[in-house]
Amino acid sequence: MDEHVRNPRLKVTVRIDDRLESSRIEVHGVVTAANIRALYVVCRRVTTKLPSHEIVIDLTHARVSAAAIEELRERARLSLLSSGIDASETPCRLRIVDPPALLKTKEHV
Repeated sequence: MDEHVRNPRLKVTVRIDDRLESSRIEVHGVVTAANIRALYVVCRRVTTKLPSHEIVIDLTHARVSAAAIEELRERARLSLLSSGIDASETPCRLRIVDPPALLKTKEHV
């Protein structure tokens, strides 16, 4: 198994548009069901500081597991963001930019 899949790390860049209407979170690395909480923490921080923003999670430079993309799509559909820390949820406008391909590996949670 690829070292990056066994030990997934995320690098994110947050870009706030100059009209303060949306924030783009560019994700690099491997997103899995095991590390998706870290992405939620970043999103929650943006939502807390800029509550009316649309958050765009850009996965075009990431490798993403099927379970993680399904979870993100469901969060976008529900317009609810998990805290990443506890069971609380925050209303948000969330849009997902899909990765070019999904990981074809079993996840170890």
